[in-house]
Parts: sequence; C-alpha cells; structure tokens
Amino acid sequence: MAAGLALGACTSVVAPDHLRICRDVMPALHADGTAIREIRYGPVAGYEHAVRIAYLAREPGQENRSHHLICVFAGGGADTARFDLVRLETERGPLSPVRLQILKRWWLGNAAITAAAAARRQAEAAVPAVPMPLAYGLQQAANGLVPATLYGLLATAFALVYGLIGRINLAFGEIAVAGAYGAIGLVAITATSLGPGPALGLALAVGALTAAATNLAVGRAVLAPLIGRRRNGQAVLMATVGLAVALGEALRLTHGAAARWAPPIASGPIPVVRAGDFVTTVTLNQMSVAGFALATALGLVWLMRASRFGRSWRAFADDPGMAALCGIDQGRLIALTFALSGAVAGAAGFAHAMHFGSVHFGISTVFGLKALVAAILGGVGSVPGAFVGGLVLGLAETAWSSYLPIEWRDIAVYTALVLLIVVRPTGLFDTNGRPV
Repeated sequence: MAAGLALGACTSVVAPDHLRICRDVMPALHADGTAIREIRYGPVAGYEHAVRIAYLAREPGQENRSHHLICVFAGGGADTARFDLVRLETERGPLSPVRLQILKRWWLGNAAITAAAAARRQAEAAVPAVPMPLAYGLQQAANGLVPATLYGLLATAFALVYGLIGRINLAFGEIAVAGAYGAIGLVAITATSLGPGPALGLALAVGALTAAATNLAVGRAVLAPLIGRRRNGQAVLMATVGLAVALGEALRLTHGAAARWAPPIASGPIPVVRAGDFVTTVTLNQMSVAGFALATALGLVWLMRASRFGRSWRAFADDPGMAALCGIDQGRLIALTFALSGAVAGAAGFAHAMHFGSVHFGISTVFGLKALVAAILGGVGSVPGAFVGGLVLGLAETAWSSYLPIEWRDIAVYTALVLLIVVRPTGLFDTNGRPV
C-alpha cells in the first residue's frame, strides 16, 4: 500500500485544489498545538475526485500516532464543484453530515485559519523544487534519522561492556528507560520555571546519572561476581535476562503503567524542498535529537581513542593479563565502564523521551533489542561499528516502512540478524574477533 501511495504521489492524478483543502482540514481534527507531519498522499480507489493523506499527529500530552484522511469532492478539473467537500473519512470512519457542515462553515470559512494555511503554503512554495523521487527519499531519510541515531547510541553501550569483558548485558533497554523517566519528569516540572534550555540540560544530567548509577549497581552487585567466578557466559546472560525483567517491573511499579508525557518541544514542520505538491519537511526537534546523539557518539569515540581511560580499556580488551601487569586496575576499569555505558544509555533514553514526548516502561524491551541488533550488525565489540550498525538499522527500517508492508518489518529485521550471526558472527566492524 505504501508503495502504491508513493507512486500516486508521483503522478498528477491528485488535483492540487483537492490536496490543498484536504491539508487545511487536518488540523481541525486534532487539538490545538498538535504537531502534524504528512507522510504521503495519493488518489482513492473507487472515487474520481478524492485524495487520501497519510500523516503522523502528536497531540499535546500524547504520543505520535498514525492517521489517514480521505477527502471526497463534488467535482474536479476547472469545475467550481472541485471546491465542494462532500465527504470526509478518517481511520475512525466517515464524519457525519452535521460535523462536515460545521467544519466547512466554521473552519474552512474562518479567515484567520485560511490566512495561516495560505502563509504555510507560501513558505512551502518558496523552497527549492526537486524531482519527486529525491523529495520522497529525503523525507524518508529525515524520518529515519532519529531512530537510526538512537539505536546507534544505545548500541555503543552494549559495545562498551561486551568489548571489555565479552559479555552482553540484556538490561540496557530498561536502564535507558530508567534514565528517560528521570529526564522527562524533570522537564515537566522545570520547563516553565527555568526555560527550555536549562530544563533540558538539567534533565540530561539527571537522566544520565540515574542510568549510570543503576548500571554501576547492577555491574558491581551481579555481573562482576559472576564474571569473576565463571568463564562461561551463560550465567551472565541469564542473570541479565532476570535483571531486565526485574528492572522493567520496578519501573512499572514505581512510575505506573500509564505513559509519562512532556510538552512538545520545537516540533513544528520546516519545509526543506518540494516536488509539486509534495513538501519534504523536518522539525527542529528532529534535527536537534539526531545531532545530540551523533555528537555524543563522536565524543565517545574520541574518549576511547585519545583518553587514558580509552587506552586502558583497549589494552584490557586485548589482553587482560598483560594489562594487569602494566598496572591497570581491573576492578576500577570495569566499574568505570559500567558507569560510562550506563550514562550513554541514559543519554539515549533522554533523547528518545525528548523526541517522542513520552516514556513508558513497555518500550524498554523493543528499544534494547533493536539496539542489540545494531550492535551485532556493526560489531558488538566495536564502539564506532555499533553506532554505524544503528544508522544502518534505523534507515533500513524506515525504507522498509516506506516501500514495503510495515507489518513484515520486524520479521525482516530479526531474520537478517539470524543470518548475520550465522554468516559473520563478529559483525561488520568487530576488531576483537569474539563471536556473539
């Protein structure tokens, strides 16, 4: 379906006036302050004069949700009936004739709303025109940028621990969400009094410290004793599975089963390029979150390459016995690694919460597993490789969702993971030669 709608967007079947009016209707179906991002549009089978728009809407205090809108008109071409909206249908069903009449009279007939829509269209018309495949591809790349960088950032936390001790901590998803809870709660409390900038900085610090403390406690209390007593990694793996379940339940009991919300931050669409009536947009939130994740990952790579900690980490990962003979304190190094990887996971949780505007204990499993897939893809023992794996996974997921049936996306992702482990168990960039 997505491919068909994208193809429809590349043709002139949809009348420009129909598309304009349908776009003007979308904000009327949601609460004030809703951030709306158009995904695609196309004709509607069975209707001669109609358009269907698929879009994402995030209402204040709610998460991003997928919607579609079908607008049917009385005529087309040069006929004045092309302006007459006769039927409106959403994913919840058609609007009643009374509601449709009210919308036409008090929304589409409102001068202020019409002026705002005209200003938006004027801004969209001012951006450069490019071919449709390029505009559509750029939109999907922009849509995939945030999940890609978030997967990559959390994947580096897996790489830090596995690269040093050869063990996987499956509780990183829950640790990231613990940091997200601390961050989003602080933003909700301090955004008004401190302003967005200081509130976000304080929230990042609290989220990172919360996750670092949690991971350090887990490492010292559970993982370090197991690593010291057993060479087999199965005990550590099973212990981290239990930790993931325990931490997830602790988050549910502590914060409740309902999602926590933060006010929308810089979520208004900014037009970039256009192809006919299709406009590629980004948001300041989107670019800021992706930039933050990228900067954090680059800072981590620099730390691993240029700092004393990084040199000690690489020496211990290469040969623990020789590193100990050279004076590297194994216990201190492992503790610092757990604290740092926890802080990175907390930063990923903070960025996730600030972009999507919510946090829920239930996202931890999927977030953690996707990041683990990214780490294995890039090489779970390589910090830069893990981040690159996240970029590849996030952009591949978005490309699949754009052109192929979305319900098969996760099946394809995990099938590719199994094949990768079979064919190349050390990943694409792993340097320590340890298979997963």
